[in-house]
Amino acid sequence: MFLKFLKSSFLAAFVLASSLGAQDIHVSAGFHDFVVQDIKDDGGLHGIPSGDSHTFGVNVGIWAQHTTPSKINILAKAEMFLDRDKDDLDPDHYPIWFDFLVDVDGPLYSINEKNTLAWYVYMDNRQNTVSCVEREIRQQIGFGYVHKQNSFDIALNAYAGFYYIEIDDDTPVARDYTRQELDDGEASTAFEVEGHYYFNNTLDIYARVRNYFANTGFEELETNYEFQCSYHPKKSSFLRDDATLHVKIKYNQYNFDRFNVHTLDMLPWDNDMLIQAYVSIPYQF
Repeated sequence: MFLKFLKSSFLAAFVLASSLGAQDIHVSAGFHDFVVQDIKDDGGLHGIPSGDSHTFGVNVGIWAQHTTPSKINILAKAEMFLDRDKDDLDPDHYPIWFDFLVDVDGPLYSINEKNTLAWYVYMDNRQNTVSCVEREIRQQIGFGYVHKQNSFDIALNAYAGFYYIEIDDDTPVARDYTRQELDDGEASTAFEVEGHYYFNNTLDIYARVRNYFANTGFEELETNYEFQCSYHPKKSSFLRDDATLHVKIKYNQYNFDRFNVHTLDMLPWDNDMLIQAYVSIPYQF
């Protein structure tokens, strides 16, 4: 099942990447640590240890970037993560998970050279994570304000769309939950602050904070924090001249209060964090 899903997912990314032009395509490979923090000690159901869990593994990816003549930016990305799952947060977990992303943006109105209003279309999908997130889908459209000055740019964005999350059933079922209680999909809004700073032609950093809220009652659903540093060596003894080294940290804080309707919480944690180091290179199909 997973091999079939993997094949179809990367085939879709391959077709999309090919259509955008070979010069915009990259492949990547690296290592990662998938961290779940502050696991509660509630009797050790399934032998889940309290404290923090670290799951190490390797990852590969492909992504395509393209800018149209009308300055519309398109990014499509697919990643696969293979884990050494030793803590069994999900006792029946296949140690392969996936992350997909489509991100499109373009100028809406130019105030002046440094200030612009922009529009966005954002869709992502995570599948089968170690932290028991079986499936997560966010589909958003929005607009924002972008300020660019020399080597620095910052954006303030707002989105509206659809948010869906499904929790894997094994760990929650042991805590008296049924499958019918483990997913939630609803209209949502999101607010985002992101910034990008270029130190020089070889080093840049990117940071983003995004909050998702339910439209009904404006309940907070999830908060994402992301930081990435990219290094593009001109000459290197250990990297190709056209390779880029990336270090990324992505932390997700979930609000599971709407799920917690029994004696024990649905999961004895409410967060996960991906610490990832990988190398990307341009690829010609």
